[in-house]
Amino acid sequence: MSQPFPDTPLYPQLLELIRLNCGLTFGDDRRETVCRAVQERMTQRGIPAPESYYALLRREGEELQALVELLTVNETYFFREPDHLNLLVDTLLPELLNTHDPSQPLSLLSAGCSTGEEAYTLAMLLAERQGVPRPFPFTITGIDIDSHAVAAARNGVYGKPSFRAMDPRMKERWFETAGHGAFRVRDSLRQQVRFEVANLLTAPNTELLPPPAIILYRNVSIYFPQEVQLRIFRQLADLLQEGGVLLVGASETLAHDVGILPLLERQGLFYFAKRPAVGIGDRRSTKRILSPPPPNVTSPPTAVPPTERRQPAPASRHPRMAVPVDTDPRRTFDNALVLARTQRDDEALALLGDLIERNGTFLKAHGLKACLLLNNSRYDEARTAAEAMLELDPLCREACLLLGIIARHRGDNDEGFRRFREALYIDPDCWLAHFYTAEILFNRQERKRALGSYEAALRLLHNDTLQDPGQAFFPLAFNVPQFISICRHKLSLLQENG
Repeated sequence: MSQPFPDTPLYPQLLELIRLNCGLTFGDDRRETVCRAVQERMTQRGIPAPESYYALLRREGEELQALVELLTVNETYFFREPDHLNLLVDTLLPELLNTHDPSQPLSLLSAGCSTGEEAYTLAMLLAERQGVPRPFPFTITGIDIDSHAVAAARNGVYGKPSFRAMDPRMKERWFETAGHGAFRVRDSLRQQVRFEVANLLTAPNTELLPPPAIILYRNVSIYFPQEVQLRIFRQLADLLQEGGVLLVGASETLAHDVGILPLLERQGLFYFAKRPAVGIGDRRSTKRILSPPPPNVTSPPTAVPPTERRQPAPASRHPRMAVPVDTDPRRTFDNALVLARTQRDDEALALLGDLIERNGTFLKAHGLKACLLLNNSRYDEARTAAEAMLELDPLCREACLLLGIIARHRGDNDEGFRRFREALYIDPDCWLAHFYTAEILFNRQERKRALGSYEAALRLLHNDTLQDPGQAFFPLAFNVPQFISICRHKLSLLQENG
């Protein structure tokens, strides 16, 4: 009798093989799912020994593909997150058409299309708004790693769950009955959409996929670790036409606002664009940008969330100039704060370094330094600065927040969770700690606990706790409406799924 696969030393090697080839990762909570899929494939191939099956996976890409298809999640439906779709079709797309060569069709891509509901939704919306002229002035392509999902998308037959958010009148216009409670996309619409098998982790085939003006990459990246998320996002950004638009899921905006593409806001909704633009950090409401406290206030700055990273300012905007060193630590700190608020991070860090060298117990200086280093993705240095804060004040909530955010960026969610819980122990009303705790619990599929944490964060955000003096000191404002939107979106998903 062969040893079960999860009990062999090959199991972690199997997970690494999957990660390297398609970017997917599986925690201990998915161990049973992985092993069930492996056992199913071993039975189908008539291979009793785990060692033999692992050797087959390394030897045959087709078998690895078959296993991955058993592991991917294809949960989607028509008209998912309709606000973003309406913004795209009613506002962003007409603007793109104004600058687009009318002799060429405008290309749209649904990346990670699953069984095709999103791509067909785009086709329906465009046909409703534009009519269906000949030739259709758009090309719509859906790509996914799962060949069975792509085959289902091409077939265009759907059951009741796919129509949960769809207007019955649109369903009647664009679908015909296919028996046994199923409905098929009408040929007039189906011929406007094509589907291809493609791995988002590898460079896209530009012959197969012309550069799109619009990419929808929604509710896909949640299945990837952070380094894979960023690699895929960068490849999609490279593929996107100049002036094009890239939409991610409402809950995924924070993870992708890392300076690859500018983050913009319209009608309270967020999207990425491939053009020189004012980033979301420069569009913040002024009532959220708070003045620094008097010199005797010693609260350190609150940790900056990833969504608030700013794009580097052009060199001509802030000409570099010598900033005189002030022997008064409070004035030196204020000068560094001004530099930070005008996006002159290197100069601010130089002043803070001088200040800390002269006065290593100035807690706010360590805090501002940690925030700026985190903003610039210098995670090891940011962690050192945050740890210095804890050495000065073991009950420093902001230091715990910073360390938690840094841990998440490094892919260590266990450490991040521990740090956010420490922040809540110090301050139970810290909405940011509730939010990030909820995000980790959501990814762990601990639905009940995630629900409670999102509800706590949303309640505190509605109470406008950011104005509280204990959390007010921060050189860059939080985008509270975006956090509220994400909390509401995640709560709706959790309630929808029971």
